[in-house]
Amino acid sequence: MAIYHLSMQIISRSKGQSAVAAAAYRSGEKLHDERTDEQKFYARNVQPETMVLTPSHAPEWMKDRNRLWNEVEKVEKRKDSQLARELNIALPIELNHDQQKELIQSFAQNEFVQKGMVADIAIHRDDTNNPHAHIMLTMRNLDQGGFGKKNRDWNADFANAKENNRGYVKNSEGCLSIREQWAYYVNQALEQAQSNERITHLSHEKRGLEILPMVHLGHVAHDMEKKGKKTDRGQINRDRQDYNKAVVDLQAYRRQKEDHLKKMKEKEKQFIFSTDIEKTHIQKAASLLTKKVVSLDDISKRHEELRKMSDRHDPIERHFHVQQQQFLNVSNYYDRVRALNIEIKQNEEKIDELKGSLNPFKLKENSMMKRRHLDKISDLESNKSSYENSIQKYKESLRFSNEEEFYERYKEFSQKKEDRLHQIKYEKKQIQVETKVLLEAEEAIKMAKIREVSSQYPDLKTAGKYLSYENALKLEKHVDMAKKTPVTLDVIEKAIKNQKDDLYKLKKDLKIFQTEKDHLDKMKSQVTNLEKTKKELDKLNNSPSEAAKRLVSKKAHQRYEELQHEANHYQENLKEKGYKGPDDLNKRQAEIRGLEQNVIPTIEKDIKVKEHVIETVSGIFNAIQQATRSEEQAQQRQQLRKFRSSSINKSKDRGHDFSR
Repeated sequence: MAIYHLSMQIISRSKGQSAVAAAAYRSGEKLHDERTDEQKFYARNVQPETMVLTPSHAPEWMKDRNRLWNEVEKVEKRKDSQLARELNIALPIELNHDQQKELIQSFAQNEFVQKGMVADIAIHRDDTNNPHAHIMLTMRNLDQGGFGKKNRDWNADFANAKENNRGYVKNSEGCLSIREQWAYYVNQALEQAQSNERITHLSHEKRGLEILPMVHLGHVAHDMEKKGKKTDRGQINRDRQDYNKAVVDLQAYRRQKEDHLKKMKEKEKQFIFSTDIEKTHIQKAASLLTKKVVSLDDISKRHEELRKMSDRHDPIERHFHVQQQQFLNVSNYYDRVRALNIEIKQNEEKIDELKGSLNPFKLKENSMMKRRHLDKISDLESNKSSYENSIQKYKESLRFSNEEEFYERYKEFSQKKEDRLHQIKYEKKQIQVETKVLLEAEEAIKMAKIREVSSQYPDLKTAGKYLSYENALKLEKHVDMAKKTPVTLDVIEKAIKNQKDDLYKLKKDLKIFQTEKDHLDKMKSQVTNLEKTKKELDKLNNSPSEAAKRLVSKKAHQRYEELQHEANHYQENLKEKGYKGPDDLNKRQAEIRGLEQNVIPTIEKDIKVKEHVIETVSGIFNAIQQATRSEEQAQQRQQLRKFRSSSINKSKDRGHDFSR
């Protein structure tokens, strides 16, 4: 199970700590502390996975862990200096090693390194159930030479990690941001890894949980507990587990009670907006499902169960059909074998009769007749053997060894088939009955919901019965709004128009800004090209050899004229674009950057909000309009039927005049 743990601390000389020693302990590497001239090394059973991440403008030597933290020690002169910040973060066990590394690396890079900090990361996997990472962060600005002044602005990001810690700024928003961001990064990684686990930075109190959180054991207490030695922290957790178990049981009871009350309220609401026949349909379904209150989800689940039952019938019936055919085949084979045996016996008897004949004048004829009977017997024996082989093939599958056993098995099968098919027929009938009851209840529940929602919208007082269930669900989301203000088609249409007008203005402002930004970008590009061209012209003008070259070389002279033409072209273009000089351009670009950072995000956010509102309100409008349109069409059809009926009756009253 993924857990949330993120703790922060300051590594400080006032606590007797050393940045080099801390880095050596966390990385598992042997480091030399130049301040104390000591070797710092802490052996580990499992070597940590480490990396040093530096900003793009940092000197290359900062990637050397040993030099990095020795330079930190050198630049800090005070005896109570704050040397580094450290984060201790639990890694989710649902991710593999590569995914854990990528997660902590991207978090440190985006949240710290891009702001200008150096991040020294060590991933500890000594305990497979407790993988975690240590991130040591520098606290000073960087330049090409090394460390500059301390950046106090960073403190806000880590504010209130622990109450009343020295050096922490009282700004809870920053600290919550770091904690919240870590939860966001982890949940993104878990989602990509297709894990259903999620974590949150919020406390149990903020999440409205009554259970008590477990305390973090730490590696010392954790090791002692593993060895069977009880610790104070471990006992706190055991006591809290007992308490939480009782709370969970109580919460389960409360949830059951709330669910029951919610269902009873839903039933009451259903019956308020149902007709008597619909109430009967709903009660039948509730009785069928042995529930006091039946919902569409309950009906849907039962439909699925009935479908699976029905799906099981077809294979069973096919199996009986196949076996029935096999028994019939074998029965036919036995019939054929008996018939062949009789025919063989008849031919053998005729041969015996021919042998008993002593008429010398019929010897030749008898010999021929005998040959015919012998050939016939041979053919019959061959056919018999073929049928017997066919019977042999079915003996294993139908489980019989002789003809007597076969007919016993056939009788057993026929009885079993009759019983099972009778049962299936009964089940099919029951499924049909249940399905009908469920469909009627489903329709009744949907109609109750449609009437309930329609009652909140003036335009649906009469058109409600033409509202689809899907549109009713869409409108239900906005019933609270409809209760406060009568939501008619005219009101909605006006609201949509106002929102679209506002959206048009916002998009227009955004387009104007983008046009101005593109304009300045082009101007900046042309200024760069002009400066480049002027620089090349100055180089040619200030070089005597180039001047002499232009006098004798047509190509050099042509190139010089092209550069002059380019310079004039850029100057004229810039003049047309209102270019008054580099200071003016820089000022306008600064204004654009300010708008891009402070104003444009608000405009883009407002555009998204407006688009969402338009989509929502349009959905309400379309749902109501569709229902009212269906009502009008139904009324027109009814009037047409009345007109036709009236015309037919008049025609019958007039009859036909046959007197002429």
